[in-house]
Amino acid sequence: MKRRSWLLVVFVLVGFLIVGCASLGQEVKKQRVSFVVTTPVVELSKGAKVVMYGTGFTPKQEVMLLFTDAGGGVSGISGAVKPAPVPNKEGAWAAVWDCNRYLKSVITAGTAMISVVDQNFKTLDQAPVVFVAPPKKPAPKK
Repeated sequence: MKRRSWLLVVFVLVGFLIVGCASLGQEVKKQRVSFVVTTPVVELSKGAKVVMYGTGFTPKQEVMLLFTDAGGGVSGISGAVKPAPVPNKEGAWAAVWDCNRYLKSVITAGTAMISVVDQNFKTLDQAPVVFVAPPKKPAPKK
């Protein structure tokens, strides 16, 4: 009886070992794509910049950035960010968008969305950005 119990224990352990070793040869699960805007509130004034980064992308994967303003208008901003959003060998990238060119024509106060899309325009991830009007200057004293 004891011998059967030990044999059962040995067979179970060997089975776990075989299953565990077989799974080691499988590809590691890919990290989930993540996109973060580190400056989520931006004042609509000269020098406005949005800092962002992404992780979990395929190295050298072509990614594009789309900006959806508070009114729903969409603009491609990939060419306006520095450096270009090209994932490194770890699948990460970081960039700064200098918004000055867009202040008068595209961006208005309110909540906007920046989306990271693939070459087929499938949204991979997105993050909100709130644009706020600059504070009003106090009236001069009389």
